Amino acid sequence: MLHQACPPPRREFTSRGAQLAHPRLPWLQRSFNTAFRPFATRLWPLDAERLKSGARAGTGLVDFGDEAPLDEPLAVLCESLNREIRLSPNGRFVLQSQLAGSLANRLRLMDLMARRPEVFQAPVVRPLFVAGIPRTGTTFVQKLLGQDPHWRTLPLWETRHPLPDGDPAVPPPDPDPRIARSRKELRMVHRLLPEQAAMHELVHDEPEEEYPLLAAGHCSSMYENAVLVPAYTRWFTGADHRGGYRLFRRYLQFMQWSRPRGERWALKTPGHLEMLIPLLDTFEDATVVHTHRDPVTSVVSLSNMLSYDARTYFDHPDPHVIGRCAADFTERLLRAALRDREAAGDRLVDVFFRELISDPVRELRRVYETADRELDAGTERAMRGFAESEGRRAGRHRYAAEDFALSVPELRERFAFYYDFFDLAPEKP
Repeated sequence: MLHQACPPPRREFTSRGAQLAHPRLPWLQRSFNTAFRPFATRLWPLDAERLKSGARAGTGLVDFGDEAPLDEPLAVLCESLNREIRLSPNGRFVLQSQLAGSLANRLRLMDLMARRPEVFQAPVVRPLFVAGIPRTGTTFVQKLLGQDPHWRTLPLWETRHPLPDGDPAVPPPDPDPRIARSRKELRMVHRLLPEQAAMHELVHDEPEEEYPLLAAGHCSSMYENAVLVPAYTRWFTGADHRGGYRLFRRYLQFMQWSRPRGERWALKTPGHLEMLIPLLDTFEDATVVHTHRDPVTSVVSLSNMLSYDARTYFDHPDPHVIGRCAADFTERLLRAALRDREAAGDRLVDVFFRELISDPVRELRRVYETADRELDAGTERAMRGFAESEGRRAGRHRYAAEDFALSVPELRERFAFYYDFFDLAPEKP
């Protein structure tokens, strides 16, 4: 998985760890990896200059704009992908496709800004951002907000295809072809990752995280969480991400012009926790919802999800390495959130997992008060109905800290600063 780290022998894994490290892939993915292994590097080169040239050739456009940095982070990312990790052919194909698509969309967005500057003059008014370490109820809060038609949420199909085909200044047909394309893509995801729905269900027309839009400006931890990339992570944690958030705002401005829905944005991505300063510099009137849960529970759950999803990119993911990275990532987000939370002032509302599950509408009333919104009776009923349906369909996925070479007592000590700050009680393992 990592070139500098030899994977442990199978006997050192737990039963669940061995399943994650030696995945039984679907026939289609096994055949793909076998057939293209000798040619993968040539077919899907991860080279910054070739990726940019390909995007220019494919779109007929040349200007990536200077809204957010591109040359340095893309070069560092490609160097890390080529030298630090062992990608499977499928992983190389997926990443090359993601990067090529992101670059093409950036070219098209910059071209539209030059041709139709009025599209980008309307402000993004008083958006709401849900942030919290993964597995703390951020998705639940986002989908509760989605029951209110006055909020504008971001469906999964639009995160994957933020610009319509052809000239983005021309309204897309109805129904939008991007919706059918996303349905098809998700059917493939479900075939390749059948356990995904038990961890984080993906539905083409339900609200989803905006990390692909953030990744376009390299202000997202998407690549770090998917494929580790140590050198890129070092660049990412030391960079100024205000430009990336400005580019993200451009995407939102385009979307609210191209497809008007709702009065204000309600968005969600865990990584906003370590980006409160660039986020609030870019969206000065934003409200931030910080969800809280025992970080040990979050680290172990995140380790399980990332280790499972890693079969997309690696022949043999190492859940021990992923567990360490998940713990590092979680600590980084929490320390940054505590460091910068004063910048949000009274625009930040804390929501705790136990209270959220116990009475979701009560907690959402607090969110609405902070966001200066009224929670009407019809929306309350819709939220309660959604919460009840979620409770009925929630499943369990079996895993433990030992599967990822994590020690619960050591993690408790590591996160003592967070327990103390919020007077948060640890959950049972």
